[in-house]
Amino acid sequence: MKTYRVSTFGRFRAAILLLALAALAFYTGRKAWGLWQGLTAKPSDAFLFNFNLNTTVPAFLLSLVALSSLAVAWYLLVELLTEVRLSESGLLVTAPGYRLFYRWGEMKALDVINGPVEDAAVCLRVEMETAPDLAVAEVLPETKPNDEIAAYLSEADLRKDKVARQRVRAARRLDRNQRRARPTRPDGRALSVWMRLLYPQVRRPDLLLLYPALEDRTLLLAEIESHLAKV
Repeated sequence: MKTYRVSTFGRFRAAILLLALAALAFYTGRKAWGLWQGLTAKPSDAFLFNFNLNTTVPAFLLSLVALSSLAVAWYLLVELLTEVRLSESGLLVTAPGYRLFYRWGEMKALDVINGPVEDAAVCLRVEMETAPDLAVAEVLPETKPNDEIAAYLSEADLRKDKVARQRVRAARRLDRNQRRARPTRPDGRALSVWMRLLYPQVRRPDLLLLYPALEDRTLLLAEIESHLAKV
């Protein structure tokens, strides 16, 4: 089993970005905390509903910057610790907290996302196992007949339309449940809602991003393409 990790240059670049994000989060968080405490408030400040606009608005904006910095830092850490493993049975993506496995027969194509091929993120499209009714759900809008049309429909037509809408809803629920069931914890247990919010890849398991920072990514893409040619 071949394992692909982030390259040394990618780790170095991620470390610089993490340090910058940590400094930004610390500075903006410290400033926001002081403003929330009202340390710089003055009697001449403008108030609205007992809120000091001169301190509340900057404190809110600085808090958003600090939280956004932490979110970006978390995504960098996830990418930094992600591993891609190839085997004869398929492709396994592991990171602290979750795992994703794709069989070779489920993979459809490699799509380059903007930029030169050698320096662009590549998206691996994966075919999810869904019910045949899902294809109908994509083209059949889930709408009820309006009163003017319903007045001219028979009971059989109304029942048929109701059954069709129920099949659409059932197919969409099945697709959503299968998407949620694919990513699991390393021990095979289902992921919680909070865990799904922490990992961007878990929210779209049918699209696997292969970043340029992966070591020997050219070899990885070549191996995937060779397996796709056999399917």
